[in-house]
Amino acid sequence: MMLTENIRQAFDSLVINKKRTFLTMTGIVIGLSAVLFITSIGDTVSKLLEDFIVQNLIGGTQVVLFSGYDEKEEKFIDNVDDYTFSIDEVYDFIDSTNGIILDISESSRTNVNGTVQVDKDHKADIIMSGVSSAYEVTSKLHIISGRFISKDECRYAKPVAVISDIMAEKCFDSADDAIGKTIDMTGIYKEYLGYDETTYMPIYSEEKAVTSSLVVIGVYEYINNNFFEDNGDATPVYCPFSYAADAYGMKTIFNRNNSSGSIVLPFIIKDRRAISQAENLIKEFAESKYGSDQDYKYDIDNTDSSLNQIRTTLKIVTYAFSLIAAISLLVGGIGLMNTMLVSVTERTREIGIKKALGAKTSTIRMQFLTESAFLCLVSCAIGVFFGFFCGMIVETNLDKFIAKVSNESLRYFLLNAEIHVTPSLNSIVFSSLFSIFVGVVFGFYPANKGAKMQPVDALRYE
Repeated sequence: MMLTENIRQAFDSLVINKKRTFLTMTGIVIGLSAVLFITSIGDTVSKLLEDFIVQNLIGGTQVVLFSGYDEKEEKFIDNVDDYTFSIDEVYDFIDSTNGIILDISESSRTNVNGTVQVDKDHKADIIMSGVSSAYEVTSKLHIISGRFISKDECRYAKPVAVISDIMAEKCFDSADDAIGKTIDMTGIYKEYLGYDETTYMPIYSEEKAVTSSLVVIGVYEYINNNFFEDNGDATPVYCPFSYAADAYGMKTIFNRNNSSGSIVLPFIIKDRRAISQAENLIKEFAESKYGSDQDYKYDIDNTDSSLNQIRTTLKIVTYAFSLIAAISLLVGGIGLMNTMLVSVTERTREIGIKKALGAKTSTIRMQFLTESAFLCLVSCAIGVFFGFFCGMIVETNLDKFIAKVSNESLRYFLLNAEIHVTPSLNSIVFSSLFSIFVGVVFGFYPANKGAKMQPVDALRYE
């Protein structure tokens, strides 16, 4: 009952002094809105950067099996080649996971720079890359005609290809006309030998000439990606990684020329939330073949754990900016203290009358603390609204911002990303509690000053 009466009196006091109340609330509202907006932007940028790294640098959410790897020694064991897996074993395992694992993250170690010429009027420069069937999902390719490479075509090294819409126009006049056609490619590539132990840079041998014929099964929308290199007019052509190993002698994770499997298996996971489940399945897969061997060692890692450091860094940056924005909350708190001091001074006679009638010191103190907290609660509600409103304005105008991005690949990535600039529940709760805390702390001194007044002095105050 006392709390209800305090809230009513607090509301009446704030309504009576509208201008003063408005100015006091402004500082808190601006501070809270700024904190929520900055945390929203920070969370959005963090998620976008993480998705960009996974998609463009890592190649999808992966769980990696290091077969024959000694985690304690941090190196592969001497007889590591005894613990390989064949391509059939890997694809049988993938098929048994009921879609939890999409595919193996595989690609040729080097690309073929070549030319496809249908006749004297139809010619195109290409970059031939061997990939797995999951490449369509991890790279977010937009297939405009036909389909992408299947797991069976990777498993059995089928001579099929997915070409760009630009190449389809140059060689066959349209994307639909390209499906089912055979392309004859001539080109060169540098044989991949490994990595330099000092610089960790790839080592290549001399250039080799290659030729091949592939059937076009799909056409994708080409997006120019000049993040790392400029390929000129050449556009990528994708074929099964196993075919690239057989036809060109390219080294892949599954080097079919040596009929050996892999000791490093990066599996592509469909859903990031299924990483733990995928790890258990991969563990069972490894132990089902080599678990009885006492010398067998292996390790399992995932891209999610590798990204934790990036997430932590981005959170620290976001929190730092949020802390700077929160300074305005402290400024608002000082304004609140000033307002409450004026309120206590104006109501000195009221305090004297209440104390003369037997009101306790704690009752008077609670009355002014309730008024201070109530003011902060109203400010919080308005601040949360403006925080959402600012995020909504940014989100509704994202297309205009993205359209100004000069890099075509980045623009394509942003247009296909799920971007939501809205405060998280945690940031709302934390910001609201912090602003209320500021209100109570800065309101305590005026409330305590009013509560400790002597009745005689308060009644004599003019």
